[in-house]
Amino acid sequence: MPPSSLTFHLQQLLHAGLVTQRRVSRQLFYAMVPDTMNGLVAYLTEHCCGGNASCGPACDPATASASKGASAA
Repeated sequence: MPPSSLTFHLQQLLHAGLVTQRRVSRQLFYAMVPDTMNGLVAYLTEHCCGGNASCGPACDPATASASKGASAA
């Protein structure tokens, strides 16, 4: 990803309150804001997935990747 595109997307996340920014000299450090991110995921799960648990993230990544591999075969 070009640095200018990355900067654009990080600035949008910063504006939305999903990340924080810390400057050290010429470097910028970004960090996720866990409470805000969890709130966004909860909102999207409830309103965009109709509360359907199958829309949520996989609790067992090994099982999720195994099922993807089986469906690709």
